[in-house]
Amino acid sequence: MATNPAGKVLHFSQGHNSVEWLLADAFEHAPNGMALLDRDGTIHHASSAFCDILGYRRSELAGLGLSEITHSDDAETEAEQRKRLRSSEIDRYQLVERLIRKDGAAAWVLLSVSVCRRASGFPEYYVVQAENAGQHVSIGDRAAPDALAHYVGEAVHEIGNTLTPLMVNTQLIVEQSKTGEISDSAQVIFNAARRIAFTLRRLRGIKDLQPVAYLGQGRMLDLRTVAPPKDGD
Repeated sequence: MATNPAGKVLHFSQGHNSVEWLLADAFEHAPNGMALLDRDGTIHHASSAFCDILGYRRSELAGLGLSEITHSDDAETEAEQRKRLRSSEIDRYQLVERLIRKDGAAAWVLLSVSVCRRASGFPEYYVVQAENAGQHVSIGDRAAPDALAHYVGEAVHEIGNTLTPLMVNTQLIVEQSKTGEISDSAQVIFNAARRIAFTLRRLRGIKDLQPVAYLGQGRMLDLRTVAPPKDGD
């Protein structure tokens, strides 16, 4: 792949085959915004759609760090997920968060990030996809776009479908085992599932929205980004 000067459309040298040209063209004309970040999180290249979401020219985005265009309330969560991706704890992540446009408005996006690694296993660069998730809002506005409610509801539904049989089965084990190590272990699992259920209940009615993180190809909700229930719940 040819070196990409700031502000230039991604391209391959004439000596490369047509497949590489096709991939470069697909990157540039993808319906959702796409960007390549170097290992430090700096934008190396951004597609036209990515520029449109943020209101920047391509040359203005080149060299900016992802953290520089992420809303301050969401930056810590995004940085934490990228750290986990870099260390191979996860293979990709998704976040519903706000990116800051050139005009200062916050654009809600579904941000999907994966990593390309060297043979040694170290990250070579990150692939970022940004799907517009709502209308632009002012930085101080905490109102969520409809898409955010959709993604949260979808995650709650998926987890609930798994959680319900888990609680039913562990409760049966507790009742049948009565005492002993098996019963104690099942009770621990049941109590943990119950706490997750309370968290999901709060998530359904959450007012002050926080960044929502999804992990892996199955889009599992990262519950570590959600505050645990208070004692007594």
